[in-house]
Formats: sequence, structure tokens, C-alpha cells
Amino acid sequence: MAIAPQGAPPGTPPDVSPVPLYPHNRVRRHLSELFRLSVPVVIARLGILIMAVVDTIIVGNYDSASLAYLNIAHAPFTSLMVTGIGLLTGVMILTSHSVGRDNLREAGQIWRACFPYALLIGVVFMILTWQSNWLFIVSGLSDDITFHSTRLAMILSIGMPAAMIYITCAFFLEGLQRPLPGMIMMISANVINLALDYTLVYGAFGFPELGAEGAAWTSTVIRWFMALCMLTYLLCMRGHADYGIRDGFSNWWRHSRNARHMGYAAGASQGMETGAFTAMQLFAGRLGVIAAASYGITMTMLALMFMVALGLASATSVRVGIAYGRRDRADMALAGWIGLLTTMAVMLVLSLPIYFFPGQVAQLFSQDTTVIAMTAGLLILMPIIFPTDGGQNAAISALRGAGDKWVPTILHLVSYLCIMIPAGYYLTFVRGMGVAGLFWGIVIASLVAVSGLAIRFRIVSNRPIAAYQQ
Repeated sequence: MAIAPQGAPPGTPPDVSPVPLYPHNRVRRHLSELFRLSVPVVIARLGILIMAVVDTIIVGNYDSASLAYLNIAHAPFTSLMVTGIGLLTGVMILTSHSVGRDNLREAGQIWRACFPYALLIGVVFMILTWQSNWLFIVSGLSDDITFHSTRLAMILSIGMPAAMIYITCAFFLEGLQRPLPGMIMMISANVINLALDYTLVYGAFGFPELGAEGAAWTSTVIRWFMALCMLTYLLCMRGHADYGIRDGFSNWWRHSRNARHMGYAAGASQGMETGAFTAMQLFAGRLGVIAAASYGITMTMLALMFMVALGLASATSVRVGIAYGRRDRADMALAGWIGLLTTMAVMLVLSLPIYFFPGQVAQLFSQDTTVIAMTAGLLILMPIIFPTDGGQNAAISALRGAGDKWVPTILHLVSYLCIMIPAGYYLTFVRGMGVAGLFWGIVIASLVAVSGLAIRFRIVSNRPIAAYQQ
């Protein structure tokens, strides 16, 4: 158990105090804090994808073509939403730095400055998602897929501002090491989503049968529900006055400068990665409805497990950020390596049931025997993809927590735009591997990414940390 050092200010949290511990105690402390923080975050992150999984299962069992339309419509929406998550990453990281310095007012000002910025991002990305039609056309999709996917993308776009509001509030609370409200909110949202999804897709209980549109409307309604509930909690939470939560948003653009600049690199990085995966989804769409459905199911499983990695990575970023905020380089390095190795180990374990039972997993999402057979052949690659993809996210989160901005972005550019897309295209269309070629492209890119980012963290963690400047 960590103990605050003698002479520390009253109320200093034990886990943010520079405590001299023996190596095995330091490791045990970091593992304990990593899982204490990450478990609620993992549940909250999983909740985001569980809603998508429920959509996929319900729509996939309703109609394979509708599943293909919904998967393609989600591609631009998800790409922009994840870019927005990256742009707002500075909220969590800078909040954790403030916690490391025991400066609660500064932490609150970060949220107040970034909330209007999140709204601005949400409105801009809503407009871009609404205009997805051109992307489907230039990607060479059929008129039928383009028409239905465009309509679904328009419905999804309405929930984009809500997604950014929720993310900003959740990141702030996670930076404070208070992730439980986000977890509780996500569990509640999933219960509502399950009931509403079934009702609107199949037309149960006297409601109209909307098919894939019902799933899209459900997602949008749920996102606004979550955003408003989380915002209400933040404004009314115990201790809100200590953080100055209700002190207004004056000069928000100037006060959000550091968070924005940190987010530009993270947003570019995550935008490039998800944009690359969007390209792969569109490649699958060119192969036809069956390939698009199989790719979508496999990517849903990958994304679902990736949320476990994302929760561990977020906790890693906070742990590294707190050590960085108090200028403890050795503890910062230890937090980062424990986060990276733990994430890869957890992801490997999670991949094993999917590897051994691919057919049974595929049957959860579709009754189409052709889709099941193709999906089962893709799922056996997960023991390679899960650890490497999860590991690169943990490594880049550790680098963000340590204040590293643009080098991780360049590494993502090389891995996902310069390697994954060309490799996926070559293997799929030139070598004739079909949709399996797309996933071998992901394997290659993830291996390059995790290796490069781990080397970069070793370099960064061996540097002295500069003194904090107000």
C-alpha cells in the first residue's frame, strides 16, 4: 500500500505521492492501480462497442444486406468519432497532470475550456458525416449500397455532438481517477439499447418495422441520453466547487490551447488509423455484400476486444501522466511498461476462445452459412491481431501521458496509411486473397506499429523530465 511522504500537504492522494518503494512493491502498486482504474474504464469502453455488437447481431439476423449497409454507414461515422476522441485526449492527460500536482482548480479549468471545443468538433463532424454520400460513390460501391448506407449515415450523424459531450466528461472524470460514473452510465445505456434496438428493427410492441434504420436511430437516441446524463452528473457531483465546474466558459479558446495542441497529434494519429480501417471496410464493400458482412462481423469482434485494450491504455495514460506531473521519471517508465505488457497479455488471453471456436462466434451474428464460413476463416487470425493492435494502443497512450506528441503520430502514419492500406489492397486484389488479405494487412501494420512505439517509449522514458512551467 502506498503511503504519502512526510511533509506532504494534507489530503495528498497516496497514489500521486513520490513514494520510495522496493521494485517488487512498485510493480505491485502499478498493477493494482492499473486494474483499479482500468476495470471501470474497460466496462465503459466495452459498453460503446457492445451497443454496436447488439446492433450487428440484431440487424445481421434480420437481413445480411441490411448488415452490410449498416457496417458501411458506420465506417465514416466511426472514423470521425475516433478522430474526435483523439482531439479530446488532452482533457484526460492534462487533467491527470494536474492531479499529479494536486491542483484541482487547474483540472476543472481544463474541462471548462474543452467543453465548448468538444461541441465545435461535434457539429463539424456531424456535417461531414451527413455528407458521406460522395465517399461511397468514389469508393466504387454499388448504387444500392450507396443509397442505403448514405441514409443510415445521416441518421447516425445526428448523434455526433452528443458523442463528443460524453467523451469530454468521461475523459475528465478518468483523469481524476473517478471512472465509475462512466461505467454506470454505459451499463444503463446498454440495457436501454437492447430493448429499443429490438423494438425498432423488428417493429415489436406496435412500433413500425424500420430494419437497419431502427438500429441507427437507437444509437443516436442513446448517445444523446448518455451525454445529457453525464453532463448533469458532472455539474452536480460532490466537490464540483473545488474544481470550479460551474465557473463558466469565458476565454475557453485560449485556456484550451495546451489540450488542443496535445489533441491535434492524438486526433491526427487516431484519425489516420481509423481512416485506414475505413478504407479497408470500403475495399470489403467492393468484394460484395457477403464479404462486407463478414468483414464487418470480424471487425466488430476486433473492435469489441480493442475496447478492453483501450480501457487498459487509458489507465496507462493516466498512471504515466500522474508520474509525469510530479516529475518522477522512473515511476513513469515503470507505469508505461507495465501497461504495455499487461495489455498485450490480456489481449492474447481474450483471443483464445475466438481462435478455438470461430464458427460458434460467427453464428452469433448471422444465420447465412456463407457469411458464417467466411467469418470463421477470418477469426483464426485474432491471436496475432489482438495483442499487437492492443499493444500499440497502450504504447501510444503511454507516450501521450509522457507528453510525446508528434513522433507517435508519424509512426501511425507509416504503419496504417503507408503499410496497411497498400498491403491490404495488394493481398486482396492483386494476390487474390479476398477479404482475408485485408486482415493480413492489419497483421503487418500492427506488428510494425507496436514495435516502433515500444522503441519510442524506451527513448522517451530514459530522458530527464523538464520542470513544469505555469
